[in-house]
Amino acid sequence: MRLTGLLALLAAGALAIALTCAGALAQAAPPGNALVVKAQPRGLQVTLKVKVKNLKVMGGYYLQGHPEVYKIANKNPQILEPLFKSGETVTIEARASGDMLTIQTINGKKYEVKPAPAAK
Repeated sequence: MRLTGLLALLAAGALAIALTCAGALAQAAPPGNALVVKAQPRGLQVTLKVKVKNLKVMGGYYLQGHPEVYKIANKNPQILEPLFKSGETVTIEARASGDMLTIQTINGKKYEVKPAPAAK
């Protein structure tokens, strides 16, 4: 009796696993149709008034708030250098993740980072 019950339990478990796998495979995208997965933005959306600073020991450009200092995850020297030289306070919108900020806009203008040229 015990052996029969154990075999029935094992068969039921195997059947449940098989049906679960079959259901997952049936929902998969057909071959040739690549799934498009968009990454969800991570971090807290923040708006800050800061000055752009540049120190080698800080890893280059960073943002100086009052009293906080923020590291920049997506540095674009072509945009940051003139702001550093002017010394003006700017308003940025960014995503904060850990101790890094990913800048999205500076003074309401879209901030983009151009990819580095490919190594030859």
